[in-house]
Amino acid sequence: MIYPNRLANRSTMTLTAQTHPPIEQTISFFRVSDLRRTRDFYERAFGLRLVFEREGKVLILQATGESFFGFVTGELPANQPRMGAITLVSSDVDAWSKRLVDIGIETKGPPIFKPEFGIYILYVTDPDGYTVEVLEMRAEGWPHKTL
Repeated sequence: MIYPNRLANRSTMTLTAQTHPPIEQTISFFRVSDLRRTRDFYERAFGLRLVFEREGKVLILQATGESFFGFVTGELPANQPRMGAITLVSSDVDAWSKRLVDIGIETKGPPIFKPEFGIYILYVTDPDGYTVEVLEMRAEGWPHKTL
C-alpha cells in the first residue's frame, strides 16, 4: 500500500536524515533451536541469502538490499522472558551513544566491542522492554553499504 502523504513530505525525511547519525541497515533477530534447519528453511522457502555466520552461534540472512534477519541459538536467560531486538546498523555508534545520552535516553552503558561476533555495539531498552541495538559490523565479509 502506498501512503501518499508520507511520500509527499520528503523534505521532512531529508531533515531527519541530516539531524541524526546514519542508519545504513536493519537486522531483526530471533532465537531458534537449530541454525542449520533455520538456514535451510529460509533459503529454500524464501530465497534468502546467507551473508554472515558464526558456526553454532549466529547466522544472518539477507532479506532485501539493506534488510537482514539474524538467528541465534542458546538458552533464553531466566530474566529475559522473550527474544527480540531491533538492531540498527550504523558506521557511527559513538555518535548515536552521544545523541541518545544528550536527549536523556538511558543506555545500558557505553558502546562495547564483542570480538566473538565482530561488532561494536550500544544497547538501549525501548518503553516496552525490547532491546534496541545500535551496532557497527566490523567482521570481515559483512556486506557494508556502498555509496
